[in-house]
Order: sequence, then structure tokens, then C-alpha cells
Amino acid sequence: LLLAAAGAWVIATHARWLAAAGVDAVSPQLAVLQPALPGIAFEVPDSAGVRLDRHGAAALLVLSGMRAEPAQRIDLCAQMADPVRGRLLPVRIGWDLKALAALAAAPRNPLLASVPMPRVELKGSALGGAPLSLAWNDHPAEWIGDAGAGRPLAGARGETLFYRQGWLLWDGTGALRVLRRPSSACPQAGELVVQLYRPDPSAAPARALVAAFPAAGTPVEVRLAPGRYAVPASAPARMEDQQLFDQLRTHRLVRLGADGLAELAPPDLAGWRAAGATPWDGAVLDAEGRRLLQHLYARADGAFVREQVRIFNSERRLLAWRVRSADLQAAPASAWRIELGGVPAPLAADMPAAGARLFARLPQGWAPWQRVGAWPSADTARLRLALPAAARPGDAIRVMLAGRLLGVQGARLAAPPLPACGGRACRSPDQVQLLDLQLEPGARELVLEAAPLGMDALATPGDARYRHLGVRDGELAWQSLPAAVRASGPAPALAEVRISDRNGAALWQDGAPTEAARAAGLATLLGVRADQASSVAGMLGRLPGAGRHDARLSIDLGLQGVAQAALDCIGMRRGQWLDGRCSGAGAVPEGRQAGLVLLDTETGEVLAAAGGGNGQVDAANWSEARAFERLDPAASPLRLPAFQHDGGAERSPGSTFKIVSALGLELAAQTDPGLDTLLDGMPLAGINAYAATRGWDFRTGAPSYPADGRARITNFRDQGLDRRAQDGRLGLAQALTYSLNTWFAWTGELSDRAAGAGTSAGAGPGLTDLQPLAADGLDRVRPIVAMAHRLGFGQALRLDGGLLPAGYPWSAWDALQATPAAIDPVHTRHELRQMAIGLRMQATPLQMALVAGAVGQGGMIAPRLLVGLDGRQAQALPAQPLGVRLDRIRAGMKGVVDAGTAAGAFRGPDLAGLRRGLSGKTGTAPVGDGERATVWFTGWLEPRSMPGQAHRLAIAVFVSRSEATGGEHAAPVAAAMLRHLAVSTPQSTSKAR
Repeated sequence: LLLAAAGAWVIATHARWLAAAGVDAVSPQLAVLQPALPGIAFEVPDSAGVRLDRHGAAALLVLSGMRAEPAQRIDLCAQMADPVRGRLLPVRIGWDLKALAALAAAPRNPLLASVPMPRVELKGSALGGAPLSLAWNDHPAEWIGDAGAGRPLAGARGETLFYRQGWLLWDGTGALRVLRRPSSACPQAGELVVQLYRPDPSAAPARALVAAFPAAGTPVEVRLAPGRYAVPASAPARMEDQQLFDQLRTHRLVRLGADGLAELAPPDLAGWRAAGATPWDGAVLDAEGRRLLQHLYARADGAFVREQVRIFNSERRLLAWRVRSADLQAAPASAWRIELGGVPAPLAADMPAAGARLFARLPQGWAPWQRVGAWPSADTARLRLALPAAARPGDAIRVMLAGRLLGVQGARLAAPPLPACGGRACRSPDQVQLLDLQLEPGARELVLEAAPLGMDALATPGDARYRHLGVRDGELAWQSLPAAVRASGPAPALAEVRISDRNGAALWQDGAPTEAARAAGLATLLGVRADQASSVAGMLGRLPGAGRHDARLSIDLGLQGVAQAALDCIGMRRGQWLDGRCSGAGAVPEGRQAGLVLLDTETGEVLAAAGGGNGQVDAANWSEARAFERLDPAASPLRLPAFQHDGGAERSPGSTFKIVSALGLELAAQTDPGLDTLLDGMPLAGINAYAATRGWDFRTGAPSYPADGRARITNFRDQGLDRRAQDGRLGLAQALTYSLNTWFAWTGELSDRAAGAGTSAGAGPGLTDLQPLAADGLDRVRPIVAMAHRLGFGQALRLDGGLLPAGYPWSAWDALQATPAAIDPVHTRHELRQMAIGLRMQATPLQMALVAGAVGQGGMIAPRLLVGLDGRQAQALPAQPLGVRLDRIRAGMKGVVDAGTAAGAFRGPDLAGLRRGLSGKTGTAPVGDGERATVWFTGWLEPRSMPGQAHRLAIAVFVSRSEATGGEHAAPVAAAMLRHLAVSTPQSTSKAR
């Protein structure tokens, strides 16, 4: 007690001394605000709202309890009416459909409002750096921007100059952020980023956005929790190492060399100068200069500055190499030596994190990277490998080289170097090369002469934020680290975690996945290692509270193993999988991925979640996998394709999305009797007459829609619709059963409130180029989009069953959170038609299983993977009614399995009983040149279709880069999975529900 009291006295005394000395013990966030608003006090409320406070010529904006809608981007090059002069077509933000339709000319890229707000218009010239004109009307508002912070404009109408950023505020509850920034897609004009903020009363109090607008200069932002704050009146004292660097730069003892590397004057510069001219003759070597050099090379803060120079230089050049794992005996990592200008150089056994940007996917089958650890002024390096005595002439060694090969000694190239740079940082494919080398007779050493890559081409501005040394205006400069980096210390110890499946089988224990879980393909989901923060184990390990957390997942380990095996055999390798054995399987095509989800629609519980194609992650490539995780999380090998997608073109659900389109048509038919009759089924002649009298270029006998247009939607094998009619009638059920593209493209356009009546080639009145300012901004206009949102599109689906605490710090790629399914922006009629048939969007097997399951169940399903945590059980949520007619959709999906595009996969006599309760939909979404496609199957199985099956089950499968269709490739995976369930014992299927 005495020691504790003494410690408290010391702390209190120290705090009073700091205050007396004028040193502010403030948070790093408040230090960011200090240059803009020194000395002010303010409050962040715990209620939702927007407040702008003026402080003389500056201002402070506080947004608390607000939800940020998805940011919308407008390419200013695409917005130009006159590219030569840069004149923009007006950018209209926050307008409603009626106001947009009243314009004389159809607007380009209007951002549609779904709530009352000011109507904003930007116009002017986008070239030459001139400001744009921003005006608003019809709603009282106030503008604050980076020009004129001290004189915010207010009123029902207003106009101001817009430079780079600003906020429009109204009613104390609405805010619109407008930002102009550079863009690689439009380097001459850049892009606009527009984001709406709305109150979110349902959310717990969280960190508010606080923006300070100085009287002159760039605004700054921080995030602060509710509470009272005081900004320090003066800037905090600089760190000793920063002072040392600034003094070194003033004496020209540190500089940026012509080769882009940071250079420090040598410690013996005085003696060097005495012998004659030196490259450092411009340095000021007075008494203070000599003291600084001694400080640089003999003190702790000098060592820190030298380390920052080393880090800076290591990120400016990259020469790295690795050998194929199979060649390690001939080329062991320990035998490499490096020479720079004939002088030995240090070797680093890793790849800088930014090097991950050289690859689109994690390379497989390679030993760990090695690289040149530090660069002097030399421009080339010699990589020397001492060959083992067992090496023989003609032995093959494959090397991956990140750099430029200049010459080879001791071996010959068996083939020209193969370009292997496929990432987003590649300026040319040969920045990474695959070298197939064959050893020459008598060679005892392999020598590669190579030049490095410039790492400035690989790194992004975000990388530089995590080191002190940067380049500003062509000179070296010291920079403060972000508050999050400065505040980060050693990560807190993870709690011990134990995870089991629904039946109690161990999945994770002793800090690693069990062998059974690994064999079933669950390592990525559970965690390859305990420090994989985004994994289920990593998420649970961060929960508050000491001791151990016991968790139970909805996964059935037995079903999971079957799903993984069937997906690998049939989906990845096009084999046949029967009785637990794979036959006739081939090699996995480059870049193919696959995923499968099986879930219980009554409870939302995920019974199996399999994936393939992301690559193997183990101890040898863990650091490289973590670099992918940090720099490009969407492409990380630690993603599970069952739940997460990379946002690319190879995840379109294709015709399985026609289920969503059908639901949207049913929604529109509730207020459109003509459309309702069309969905019910009409004679072919009646359909053609219906289309013709309304100006639509649609004919049932035509293989495309528009029938005579240039940008057209075509049916499979260019067939007309006539042969798919039933008793001479065609409706929604037949269109689903036979996946009729032209019918869905036409009716999707017909149901759209904005499109209006069309003519051939998609011209005519109506608006299609609408973008939502809020996530639900198009729901009243585009019923297909409205139904997609009801089913979970655009939402990050959380799978924790409500068991994680309300304040849990979720991140976008957490394993218990599925990637939102997303629909690409629609700008043209053709893109509207493509959306109706499931193109230009991204989805996951989980999302599409929920779509199919919702039709079977009659309502929206809340999915969950975590069903038990520390003795608490997740509660199943009742399905929320879809609110539309379902019988026509169910009939169409039953027809898919009985006679349509999936009939072949479920035709076997051993599936006859199961087939009676199965409904589904196939999908085939072409990619690239159309030679390959992403193929899908999704559907549901009625209860009691198998012995012991008490609940309805939903399943979804996808395979990318397939040469077949969904019925030929994806549906057989589902058939194999369901066949296994059908032949399992009643006890097994009862456990799986």
C-alpha cells in the first residue's frame, strides 16, 4: 500500500510538473487539430447530429452518431461536354426523379436523393486547376469548404467556389461531403467523391468525425469518442530524433542523392576533406557540424535516424529472388552471396510488403524470398550461388526474379525469361521474370547479374505514412507518424480459444486448427495461425476478458469434409465424385476458384462452407500472405470464397440472379396490372403485340433484344423464345425454367420507373444513368435493386448470431462477416438489361444460397456461423416475409431441376426421391473473350426429402474460369453433395437437419 501511494504521488507530481512547464499531455488526435484551431475547447455529443462552430476566421465541424453512405465517384473526364476546354456537363447531386425528368436534356451521372435535401449542382471547367461553381437551392443549407472557412454560406439558395473539399450541412441532421481528387483514370481532371451522412439512431455511440477548417490551408480530420476536449494552445515539442534530422539537413549532412537514395555524410568527413575534394564539399562542417556527426554515429537518437535512412533506402529499390521449392537442394537459400560494385552487401530474407503488389495472387510452390538488404550507389548487383557438390550439368533450377536480368554465368537459359508480373503495381509484365536455368558443365557457381526495380513505382502514399522519412518538394523531410501508428504498442495477448463444430467435434485447440479441420478445408476460416487477426479464432481471441473462450460453430465437420472433397474433385478439377472417391480429375486451370455453402433455412445456420483456388498458406509463405492481407485484402489467400469475394469480374452470379429479378418483377407487378398479366403467361402473339404497342423492340421469335439493336442481349445458342412456350403461352415460370435472357432483359427494363418507354437500340425517353446518393436511393425507382437490397445485397452479413458484444471492433474482412454482394453502377439501357440477367455484379455462395432459400422459406433469412459462445446460445431470427407473390417463381425453379438447365445433373435414378423436393437455378456468366465463364447453381431442398431431414436446406455453388455451363459444371457439385446426404444414415442427416 505504501509503495502504491508513493507511486501515485510521483505520477501526480510529474503531471503537475508537466503542466507547470507548459507541456500539454494531450492525445495525438488533438495534436492534429492544434495548427488549425489552437486553444479551443469543444464537446462531442453522444447523440446524432451535425454542428458547425465558428472560431474567428476558422471553423470546427462535428458529425456525431452519423452513418456514412457508400461513397459515389464521378469521373470528370466522362462528365466533360467539351474535352478541349474542359467544360463539364452539370453534376447534379441530391435531385429527385421528378426534378431530373423535368430537365430538357437527360443528365449524366445524377446522384438521386431518397431523403429531403438541397439540390446541388456543380459546373465549370475541370482543366487548369480552376475552381468549380457549386450551387444549391430548395432547402436551407450551409456550406463550409477549404476556401472561405471563416465565412460559411447559408440559406435556401447559395453559390460558392469549390476547390478541393467541403461540406454542405442542413437541418442539423444531414451532411454531404464533396471531395475532388486526382485519378489515374482521368489524370487531366480527376474525380469527384460524394458521400452522404445521415443519422443512425440505432447505432451505439461511436467515434465522431471532427473536421477543423483553418483560416488558411487544408482542413484536417480526426475521430473522437463522445466527451469534452481542449486543443493545446501550442504545438507539442518535437522529438529529439526529428530535431537531429532537421539540424543535419540544415548543415547539408543528409541529402537525397541523384539516384533517389538517402545519403548520410560519413563519420570521418573531416579527415576525408583534409585529403582533398569530396562529394560532401557542400556540407557545413563547423564546430556544430562536427558535433552533429558525432551525435549521428554515437548516440541513440542518431542510430534511430540512421535506421530511418536504411528503411527509406530499402523501399526505394528492390532486387529479390526465390527458387522453386523443388530446387532447394540444388540452390539452398544459405548459399547465396551478394556483391554491389564488387563489394559484399547484406542479404535480407524477406520481401518488402509493397512487393506483394507485383502479383495478383499469392505465388505457389516457391521457397521464401531473398533480396538485397541495403543499397549504396551501385546500380547493379551480382547474385552468386555456390553450387553443391552433387550438382550435375543440365540440372534445372527455376528462379523467380523481381528485377531486370542482365546476364547469367554458370548456366544457360533453357527458354526466354517468362514475364510474371501480374499485380496492380506492374508497369510492365517483365518486372518479375521466371528464369528456367540449366547448369553448364564444370560450373561450381551460378552468377546472375541484375538491376533493381524502383520501389517508388510499387509503393503507395499509404506506405510512406508508416515511416518517418519521406520526400517533399524533391527533398528529404521528416514526417510525424499517424496517431494510430504512434499509439500502437505491443499487441495485447490473445485469449485462449477453443472452437468446436455443431456436434462437439474439435476444430481449433492449442492455438491451431485441428488436423480434421485442416483436412476439411477450414484452416483459412478458423485461422492458419493464432495471430491471423481476421480469422474466427483471431476475432474471438480479441474479446475482452481473461482466460478462455469456448465457441461452437454451426458447421457440421462431416458435411464440411464432403463439401470440400466434392468441390475439389468436380468443381476445381472436373472429375467424378462418388462414394467418397474422385476419379477422372484433371489439373486445376490457372486462376480458377470455387465455393460452396449449405445452410439450414429455418435457423440460418451454415452447415458447410467450402472453398478452393486461393492457394496454400503455411509457415514458409506466411509473411508473404500477410503482406497480401494488408495491401490487397480482397485478393488475400486468407479469404474463404464461400463468404468473401474480391470485387472482380469473375464473381457475377449470372442467371442465378434472375431469381432476384423475378422477385423485383413481382414487386413491380403489384402496381402494374399489365406486367402482372405478362408474368402470369400470355400467348406469344399477345406478348409481341403488348411490346409493339408500347414501343419496345421485343419479339418472342427474335434471338436477341433489342431485336434490331446494336448493343443486344442474346439467348443461349441464339434461340428464340417460341419453342419454350407452354401450351402457346409464356410467362415468368417458363422464363426461369429455361433461363430466357431476352425476356428478363426486356421485363427488367419494362419494370424500371426511370427507363420509361423505349425504341429500337434502346434510345428514347427515360432515365437510366441514375446513381444512388444513399444505399437505398434507387429502391423506389428500380424494383429489382429494391429486392436485391431486401435479400442482403449491399450489406456486410454478420455471422456471429448476435453473440459478439455491441462495441466489437469489426473490420471489413473479418471471417464472421461476409463480403457484401454488389451491383455495378448502371449508366445505359444495355447495362440495365445486363443487370437483369446477373452480369456486372459480384456475389458470394452465401448470398445466393440466401436468395434461393428465401424463395423456398417464404422470407428473408438471417445467416449465422457462430451459434454458441461461453455458454450463451445464438437465437434464431424468424424469416422476414418477402411481401411478394412467390408461386410463379417456385414453379419456374422447380422446372429448372425437372426439365430445364439443371435437369441433366439430377437425372440419375439414385436422385429420384431427392429430385421431387428440389428446386434451383443455374447461372453462366461469361468473362473475358467469352471462352470461359463463372458458373453457378443455387437452390433449396424441401423438408423430408431425405430420411431424417427435418428442415429445408439451401445450397449454392460457383466455379470460375469454367469452359462449361452452370448446369454442366456447378450443378453436379450440388448433386454430389445432396447425393451424399441422401445415402447417409438417418442419424447423420438428422444431425445436419
